[in-house]
Amino acid sequence: MIETMTPTGAVALVTGANRGIGLQVARQLAERGMTVLLGARDPERGRAAADEVRATGADAHPVALDVTDPATVRRTPSWIEERFGRLDVLVNNAGLGEDLGHRPSTVDVDRVRAIFETNVLGVLTVTNAVLPLLSPAPEPSA
Repeated sequence: MIETMTPTGAVALVTGANRGIGLQVARQLAERGMTVLLGARDPERGRAAADEVRATGADAHPVALDVTDPATVRRTPSWIEERFGRLDVLVNNAGLGEDLGHRPSTVDVDRVRAIFETNVLGVLTVTNAVLPLLSPAPEPSA
């Protein structure tokens, strides 16, 4: 559950925000007055999701961000800093999930590698990339 005492005007980045849980989290943060940055691998889907959130009167912006692509991960912090000056909240939502089967002999190792890169390394690389923006963020006041 998202706390109800979130600072109005805070800036939040949600990865994997073009659908599902990520989009719902983005909506809820926007409802609480936050500027929401919707990270999405596919720029068109990211724009559509941001438009959907903006249609409610919220301040929402798409961010072309593939958590497994070092170039987009490196660009994201400077893009955020140039436009918003800070980042207060990071929601690492981007992820892959699927049933890989129960027999190791049938598991596609390349698929497991892709899932690991997204679900584990993606979280680490995005967090490390934006950490300098998060560190100076003021603590929310009650």
